[in-house]
Amino acid sequence: MDFSIGLPASGKSDVITARKAGGISDLELSISPRSTSPAIALRNLAKAMNVALKMDFIETDLDWVYKVARVRKGQLHIIHKDYIGLGDGIFASFGKAIRSFRLTLTGPDAASPEGKEWIEKHGKAPLSGMISLVGRKLDLLQEFEDMAPLYVQQTLDRLEAKRIIKDWHRNEWDIKTTVIGLDVILTPLTEDEDEE
Repeated sequence: MDFSIGLPASGKSDVITARKAGGISDLELSISPRSTSPAIALRNLAKAMNVALKMDFIETDLDWVYKVARVRKGQLHIIHKDYIGLGDGIFASFGKAIRSFRLTLTGPDAASPEGKEWIEKHGKAPLSGMISLVGRKLDLLQEFEDMAPLYVQQTLDRLEAKRIIKDWHRNEWDIKTTVIGLDVILTPLTEDEDEE
């Protein structure tokens, strides 16, 4: 194990501190848009989520599906790995729709870990993918998209437990997924919005 040991320069103190090199368990970045500004809360949340996604310590299905978080237009976007690099705008939305359709023709809920596992076991199944798509869009079947906001909440709970973030309150954030592309979007809520 890598450790960093700090000794006082004067040598007069008996205090010696030891900390794992590169340790990040004490960042305590405030992500409350009410106690700090929404811009700072978003910036801190993006830092924490990117650290979590790169370190793969989250232990939820978010680990395998999402690989980067970024702040855009006053929101945090956690981007699905199958849609990284497509950008924003009309052409990006068109590209995401085409990629989503191709994933659907691969098999049922192909963008989720369970779907990928099913496809590896049973092979490609375009008909099953289309039936699954209809069932998911009519809310007859639970899909990964329904669980992603819950996984984000679990991730933030774990980040707070590891003292990477602080001031995490569920009622201060709106968490949802995009219709196409399965990105997770976190929007900070102000007191005025919360009261409505």
